Amino acid sequence: MIRGLYTSAMGMITQQKRQENVSNNLANIETNGFKKQEIMAKAFDQMIVKNRAKISENILSPIGKIHLGVMIDGVYTDFEQGPLEETSHSLDLAIQGGGFFTIELPNGQLAYTRDGSFQINENGQLITKQGYLVLDHNLQSISLENERVQIDKNGSITSDSGQKFILNIVNFQNGQDLHRLGENLYILEGGQTVPAENYLIKQGFLEKSNVNPLEELVKMIEITRSFESNQRVIQAMDETLGKAVNEVGRLR
Repeated sequence: MIRGLYTSAMGMITQQKRQENVSNNLANIETNGFKKQEIMAKAFDQMIVKNRAKISENILSPIGKIHLGVMIDGVYTDFEQGPLEETSHSLDLAIQGGGFFTIELPNGQLAYTRDGSFQINENGQLITKQGYLVLDHNLQSISLENERVQIDKNGSITSDSGQKFILNIVNFQNGQDLHRLGENLYILEGGQTVPAENYLIKQGFLEKSNVNPLEELVKMIEITRSFESNQRVIQAMDETLGKAVNEVGRLR
């Protein structure tokens, strides 16, 4: 019975983590280029149960296997394409297909994003809305005189003064190697970039979040019910243990 308490408690912990993840997805419905995450759960490794009746003979006979509930296996990011929204702003860019814009952080580290809501800073450099530099295919900053630019489907930028740059659009052998940094940015951990293929750059558009609010609300209801079921199991076991301690074997 004590084992059952632990099993139900681990189930509640798992559902709590899932609830936190769903809440984060819902909170980012309006975040440009946001990719929803899923919590992956798995069963604890099986344990062999042995018969201790023959312990006096120093022999334990296996009588079966048990699981001790579930645990968090990891977090999966769904990189499915989000819907495109037209803004008509010349520096708003959306990637249709696979790929990420390349960004340079203040410490020189490379980061990646799907959020193409770009601006020009006081030095004439193309930046993200957080102020980080957007890089070209030579991993150099992009200097523009103004927002009057033409950007083709391959990411080639042409200013009204004739300057030309090519955006550095990359992809990854395994998207799950990307680690969320915050501010809608990713950094690569343990993998490598590959040239992006089969993509189009849409000028004057932004990619919206790929979170489906209806699906997330359904998950939230499912999680709540599962959490409550585990809670009721713990309450029932607690009451039974209480009776075993306080009433069974009582002398009257």
